[in-house]
Amino acid sequence: MVEAGMEARVERFRAGLREIERAVRARTRSEALCCGVTVAQCHAIAEIGDAGGLTLKELAARLGLDASTLSRTVEGLVREGLAARTPAPRDRRAVLIALTGKGRAALDRIQAAWSDLCAEMLHGLPAEKHETLVESVSLAARMLAGCCPGECGAGSAGGRGREE
Repeated sequence: MVEAGMEARVERFRAGLREIERAVRARTRSEALCCGVTVAQCHAIAEIGDAGGLTLKELAARLGLDASTLSRTVEGLVREGLAARTPAPRDRRAVLIALTGKGRAALDRIQAAWSDLCAEMLHGLPAEKHETLVESVSLAARMLAGCCPGECGAGSAGGRGREE
């Protein structure tokens, strides 16, 4: 429930988050297409690359998707030579998905495009506001990752949030 007197601020914040979501979705679509992969593959490549390799179950958990849905995306990555499957070292029944050289090259292109976008955004602000924006985005991400409605109290730095 929104506290009295906070309605306008909450509405502006909600609207701002929706604008960010739309812009990120559009930019992700654009960057993924530029790199020759789908948006789903773009997200999978980023997670696999960040982790250095994941099982399908781990990848599904990171992306918040069902493993059966994600298996089609991974199959496309393997078919295109962007990822490879190997037996997982800790559980031979599981399969580890890792990027190939071609997959790492795609990840490098995607990350470079996102770094350029972030640099453009920071250049659009006075230098003294850069750290405030970076800290605020990090805090919001931690809060969103760890909060369910009603679980984050005022002044919480992320409720059940996790450090990335």
